[in-house]
Amino acid sequence: MSEGRARPGAAGRRAHPSPFDAQAAMEDLLTRLRASTGATRISVWVHEASTEMVVPFHRVVCASGEPPPVHSRLTMPITLDQSFLLSTVIRDRRPVIARADGRRAVDKECAALGIRSGHGEPLIRDGEVIGVLTVEPAAAASPHLLRTVAPQLAAAVAEAWARRSDRRRLEQAAVLLGLIESAAKAESMRQLLGAACRQLAELGEVERASIFLLDDAGNLVPRMAAYADGRRDPATLKRFRSAPVPLGITETVLRTGEPMAADRDSGLLSAWWVENFGAVSVLAVPLGRAPHLTGVLTLDSSQVRPFSEDVRRLAVAAGAHLGGVIEQARASQARETSLKTAQTVRQLLVDGAGATGVAEAAEVVARAVQRLARTDRSAAYLIGDDGTIGDVRHVDWPEAHKQVIRAQLLGRPASDVPLWRRTAAEMLPVFVRDASASDLLDPRLVADLALESYISVPLLSGDRILGLIVTGSTSESRHWSPSVREAVRQVTLEGALVVQNAELRAVEQLRLTQLATEAHQDPLTGLANRRRFIEDLEATVYGDGDRPCAVLMIDLDRFKEVNDSFGHSVGDDLLCLVGPRLQGALSDGDLLARMGGDEFAVLLPDADTTRAQQVATRLGNALRDAFVLDGTSLHVDASIGIAVCPDHGRDRSLLLARADTAMYAAKRGRHEFEVWAPDGTPDSRDRLETLEQLRDALDSDQLVNHYQPKLDLRTGAVIGVEALVRWDHPSRGLLYPDVFLPLAEQAGLMRRLALGVLERSLRDLQAWRAAGHDLSVAVNLSVSNLQDVALPEQVEMLLEAFAVPAEALILEITEDLLMADAARSSQVMTGLRALGVLLSIDDYGTGYSSLSYLRALPVDELKLDRSFVGQLTSDERAAAIVRSTLQLSRDLGMTMVVEGVEDAATLDALRGWGCEYAQGYFIARPMPGDDVLGWLASQERSVLRPARS
Repeated sequence: MSEGRARPGAAGRRAHPSPFDAQAAMEDLLTRLRASTGATRISVWVHEASTEMVVPFHRVVCASGEPPPVHSRLTMPITLDQSFLLSTVIRDRRPVIARADGRRAVDKECAALGIRSGHGEPLIRDGEVIGVLTVEPAAAASPHLLRTVAPQLAAAVAEAWARRSDRRRLEQAAVLLGLIESAAKAESMRQLLGAACRQLAELGEVERASIFLLDDAGNLVPRMAAYADGRRDPATLKRFRSAPVPLGITETVLRTGEPMAADRDSGLLSAWWVENFGAVSVLAVPLGRAPHLTGVLTLDSSQVRPFSEDVRRLAVAAGAHLGGVIEQARASQARETSLKTAQTVRQLLVDGAGATGVAEAAEVVARAVQRLARTDRSAAYLIGDDGTIGDVRHVDWPEAHKQVIRAQLLGRPASDVPLWRRTAAEMLPVFVRDASASDLLDPRLVADLALESYISVPLLSGDRILGLIVTGSTSESRHWSPSVREAVRQVTLEGALVVQNAELRAVEQLRLTQLATEAHQDPLTGLANRRRFIEDLEATVYGDGDRPCAVLMIDLDRFKEVNDSFGHSVGDDLLCLVGPRLQGALSDGDLLARMGGDEFAVLLPDADTTRAQQVATRLGNALRDAFVLDGTSLHVDASIGIAVCPDHGRDRSLLLARADTAMYAAKRGRHEFEVWAPDGTPDSRDRLETLEQLRDALDSDQLVNHYQPKLDLRTGAVIGVEALVRWDHPSRGLLYPDVFLPLAEQAGLMRRLALGVLERSLRDLQAWRAAGHDLSVAVNLSVSNLQDVALPEQVEMLLEAFAVPAEALILEITEDLLMADAARSSQVMTGLRALGVLLSIDDYGTGYSSLSYLRALPVDELKLDRSFVGQLTSDERAAAIVRSTLQLSRDLGMTMVVEGVEDAATLDALRGWGCEYAQGYFIARPMPGDDVLGWLASQERSVLRPARS
């Protein structure tokens, strides 16, 4: 209720209120009325016909003197039955006077409220009593004045109350909107209910909002409560959730589906709720709409009070909305559980695919059940063939509790444990909410493990039970919903498949291990075979750390004579004797292999030439003594070739070839061993050295990109760049492509080199485009690239990785490449073109220039070779070729780029002929990628842009 104090003489000086402010107009009228009558207090009460309540709306008191006392009942809404004075005025539609010294009910009420006398005047509008005007003392109420003022006041009160109701409805709408927003943002049911209770309680007229929800068994369970002042009272909330008796009014509302209000004297509120929860007056409304109710919403107060129409309307609307939200949230939770189950099963199958053997699979299943049940820890207990508890796999267990399991369970017969007997008999999960109250586990074990709740799951493989998985909670007692229980059963069945597959995988792995051993072992001598030797050599040569090594190739001399003279069986026996002799000359870590026939090989990790020579001498000495076969003494010598990494190369094939070459050199020279040496010619030595260094360059990112801008002659804007690879050699400086690209092509390195150039180009292009430059990049392809049918897929992956549009990439191909393998080239180009990548014929005019290829192949651009551009302004023939090629590109629907522009005259001539694009030293020299953005910002636009006419 609002209150105003009138100052003496203020009525004559009071400004006329705005006609748009109904509240101010009413207050002004009451103030003037009090001044005219000389009353000490004038009050207005509004009658709510729908709820049979009267609500205190506004009062004006005299400013002079001590203000009259205000009884608490005069400040809150009351029902008509609670006030004889107000109910008489409203029901009889007549004025009533009450005096504290009288004997009537209205007089006694006046005395109880501390009022000496008062006058009640009905406020009637459109034939309905909308409220009551009370004047204190009664002597101040002039009947003539009140009859004159009452109609005006009734109109003013009706309008002000309507405005107040509008504001309340807006506030209620804001609360409902807040509920909707909270529901959208809530991450859990608890958060949703807490926000709803808090917002409803804060609206006013109540002290607390509470929610009761139906559980799976159809019982109404207290779930959430919040205070209007925002305070948190965990003790009261705990008592609320564990209430020993139901709140009667909620049961009635759930049964009838209708809102209801009650107080402590109604019989619908038990003494427990009044004493422990402070609920004196309660308004209860259903959550949702009948017959699909999800629970009950209550608004309560610690004082006896009715609930206004505004509060009731809000509660009903909030209940209907919350019921729908809760139903949706439950459906969403059910879907979430279903989705989580699917995700858990999927992860179970994914993790299970990598498990080998029952123990690993059991741990995977244990983790899956733990995730699903949201427990703290799990363990898989495997039962041995003798029926005892054997291996245990722990998941998220502290070491102290692992010791408890080892001491109390390991080695015990599983049949001694009631939990095992029940699970094995039912072959289904067992859910135990209170571990201490269950007799399935030893109470001492439960106490030692601090176990509150647990689930036991049979560990199945097909239809066989191999053990138990127990997942438990130690932090709190857990209850698992029917949906979670069903999900655990589903995971149990899926886990049986995982375990069965893991068993089969273990058998398969054993078989593969045996096959791998056989695949890497020479069946005759038992030594490593050629495959094992090559794999170890590759691991040493290509592994981390640039590890040195030596390769020794050993070939037995005159072994063919043994076979021819004594037969192959004797030769085989001799080889079996040679192996141990050679092995005896080696150290731990050295590898001896039979490569085939009478050829052996030795790998010496971390060896240099000196050690290799020492080992070769020992190997030769080991063969000097005679071999005795069937009583016959046989002498066998050997020729040994040595190649050392990295001195003689860092390539597996190269080292083997050079060791083999050295071995034949030793055989020809009748030497015990030879170390490989190059033929001595400078060209051969330089090429081999450069090739080996190029391999290192590819591994160490010594190859870098430079970029030459491409100019649009029509606008003067730079529209792209061409990527040109350079080798930043650590000792020889910056090397140009002609030094190393032919070697890369011959050695089969072009595919790797080109993909590196392309990756760097797209990475740089991504950065330039992000900086606001809409550029394209052109990258050159080689013969091997154009015949690689996997190239389109690799290009597509790189484009996606750097988020570069396909049309921003131009791949340049020379005419000679097209002629090498036209069919395969066409296939690869078609695949690239399908991605949206643009294709360009580079160095056009220097190759075969077959026009049929231009017609048949998916080419977008011709790039005229620089040889036609150098004499462009002085050689009419060169100019004619350029003009005719330009016309040809237009007729074929292609663009043309002229490269090699090195002066302004050439640039002007090309621009005059309508040439579209050009590049060359006059525009810009190739530059590192880091310099491109700076060059774009500082270029001389006046030189590059066309002159304005």
